[in-house]
Amino acid sequence: MARGPRTPTGRALAAFGLVALTAWVVFIVIEIATVPEPGAPTVEALATQAASSLTQGDAEALQALLVDDAPADYAEELLAGLPATEGDLEAVVRDSGRGDVIVVRGPAGSDSCLAWQVVPEDDRYLLGVIPPVDGC
Repeated sequence: MARGPRTPTGRALAAFGLVALTAWVVFIVIEIATVPEPGAPTVEALATQAASSLTQGDAEALQALLVDDAPADYAEELLAGLPATEGDLEAVVRDSGRGDVIVVRGPAGSDSCLAWQVVPEDDRYLLGVIPPVDGC
């Protein structure tokens, strides 16, 4: 069976399809390249970011600081159970003898206290979801 010559409409559709496919591939590459790395570059930055995300109630920012095997709803559940406090939460880094621990406390007069073991991974630092024995 002989094929007829391509029509201008067929060429336009083929060109549009190629442009759409190229745009989709570029979009995917840009999305992958711009996703921030999990955790923080230093333990001090991790502590600051953890306190900030808790103060602001930002579950997405807190979840990005956690180890990869953390439950997907860990940050949301933690923030839902965190009592409301007035003022900013403060974080300190302590050496527990088994590695660094980040302790986040509420402002003076508050009983709020959370602690995480720091987990080094590659050149980044993450919050472990199993609380340290000697945290708060």
